[in-house]
Amino acid sequence: MKCGSSRLTLVAIGLISVSFWAQQGVAQSAIYYDRDDSTTFMSSFPKSQAVFNQFTAALPSFGVADIESAASFDPIIAFGASGITAKANGTLATAAPGFQIGTQALLETDAAGPFPQANTVFSFNQYIRAFGAFVIQGGDGSNNNPTTFRLRDTATNNFVDVPVQVGPGWGTDNVFFLGVTTATPFNEVSIIETGDLGDGMIYDNIVAGVPEPGTLALMAVGGIAVLGRTLSSRRRTAAQPHSR
Repeated sequence: MKCGSSRLTLVAIGLISVSFWAQQGVAQSAIYYDRDDSTTFMSSFPKSQAVFNQFTAALPSFGVADIESAASFDPIIAFGASGITAKANGTLATAAPGFQIGTQALLETDAAGPFPQANTVFSFNQYIRAFGAFVIQGGDGSNNNPTTFRLRDTATNNFVDVPVQVGPGWGTDNVFFLGVTTATPFNEVSIIETGDLGDGMIYDNIVAGVPEPGTLALMAVGGIAVLGRTLSSRRRTAAQPHSR
């Protein structure tokens, strides 16, 4: 599994973790994560870029949606020449100078005007096993916004939750990259925020694809090593008469 020691440390101390919930068991996940608190308005973000490179290097087949050609509210975004597309519900494709990687990014609609609070949801045209995104300007100032990335199979309702502590006290000029691979396919990603209206996160250079076979095999080793205690607890709970 291609990941830096900083990512494993973040898992261990609880800034980012994986929760498993499914009607029947969901497979292991591999997580790639790092953050830059100051990006000089998206001109320099070495930690996030490095983990993006690690993540995409583990994917033999993937595409990146750079948002450059996306239009208006809830756009359909295309992941390069991969054939993968997604409807980006709850977003606005717009220029966001200083908070974008190219000339456009996806802004949450509840931060773009008089819109009700809504989770960002990416609905894919096909099943994938890997998802990643740059998340910009989350958790700045007093925004304490624990956020869950939910990877779901809409046919079975099986899903993997990846909780990330976003803020508080992060700089206005911050970005993190989160990438997740799973052994089981999913076709929807929801970004479920605690403080949605108060934050206004921006998404850019979104990745969708499949992990290389070696990464899938190592999930059973590296994932269990990091998360074995959590999984053991889940098994003991499942063996009892009541369930979560």
